[in-house]
Amino acid sequence: MRIGLIAAIRCSSDGTLRASLPLAGRSVLAWQASLLASLGAERVLCLTDSSGANADIIAVQQSIEAEGRQFHALKGFAALPALVRAEDELIILLDGLVPDPDVVRAVLGTGGENGGGGNRVIATIPADHPFAASHPEDFERIDASRHWAGVLAMRGAAVQHLSDFPDDADATSLLLRLALQSGTPCTQLAARELVPESWMLADSPAAVARHGTALIASAAPPANWHTPGLALASTLVRTLVLRGLGQGAPVAGGTGVALLLSAVLVAAFGPAAAALGLAAFGAFLLQMTQAFTTLGGRLRGEVAAGSSSRAVGVVVDVLASASVWFAIVPWPQWQPLGVLGPVVIALARLVARVPGSRLGAAASDRACLLLLLTLSAFFGFLPETLACLSLGLLAALLLRSGPD
Repeated sequence: MRIGLIAAIRCSSDGTLRASLPLAGRSVLAWQASLLASLGAERVLCLTDSSGANADIIAVQQSIEAEGRQFHALKGFAALPALVRAEDELIILLDGLVPDPDVVRAVLGTGGENGGGGNRVIATIPADHPFAASHPEDFERIDASRHWAGVLAMRGAAVQHLSDFPDDADATSLLLRLALQSGTPCTQLAARELVPESWMLADSPAAVARHGTALIASAAPPANWHTPGLALASTLVRTLVLRGLGQGAPVAGGTGVALLLSAVLVAAFGPAAAALGLAAFGAFLLQMTQAFTTLGGRLRGEVAAGSSSRAVGVVVDVLASASVWFAIVPWPQWQPLGVLGPVVIALARLVARVPGSRLGAAASDRACLLLLLTLSAFFGFLPETLACLSLGLLAALLLRSGPD
């Protein structure tokens, strides 16, 4: 079994627990646990010196156990020999360290999710490296020319010797020495692999904030202003994600669906402009939901799920069509003119499928389309605007280039 070991003990420069510092919407501890899970760890152990329940540790435990893995929070290292068997492989991350996942995978030679046997290795840095000079208590000296880089993989047999040491000893430091004594080979990281932009120690809130901003900037897709609503949603998400990536998507999604449902009711029994305004805002919130999901997947190295995005698009279009229908023909009246609403939405979906088209990109922006209809309803030109839009979208379909 592959087991991961992290810790929530050391504090940053302002006295905050390193593991609890927020990094791009998640705690440092959550980033470490996610990395261990991606390396194939079936069990994650977290050392803590607190007997009380820590909210960040509980959140990580729930996340890890939801994936079918085991999580144990341990006060002290006395229970480690019972949880790590001799034949197990133990991966250790330095308390508060968020390393580059690609570099860690390359060094460990990991088999990924299947947990296939990786290398026994201690990652090291030269003694003159800035990390070794600025944080010698974290990046411990191994010999005259090398320091530990904060990552190692060792066999579990050496863990059994922890019972020979006093309970107040530093478990991570002891395991590093035991790994060296058991003959675990060392691999020195190249200078390009170990830079502050990719190998972050949560020694201060400012350093974590800078790293989080850099992570989001590298993971966020470029804004396409041919779709203003989507571009604005992505830009807003990049700002908000630092304050809570995990809750952003469900909050925005739930509120967006509620506003779209309210828009249908208001359109049936109230002013058309107010109803379409609610629908536009609801569609914008669902665009934010998709932006939250996309950015979160990129940060975690996950492939975006296209099926969920399509399902959200269908929900938006069905409720938007109903809102526009009732905005033209309030309940319980019936006029054939009401069909213009669903027709425009359907034509916009078809135009959006035309590849490489600026008009297609603009047609996919449902929030902007509904905002345009809101203004038209406010000034009393909603039917005329829908008629012009339907003719324009139909012309775009008929004149599109490429095979039918």
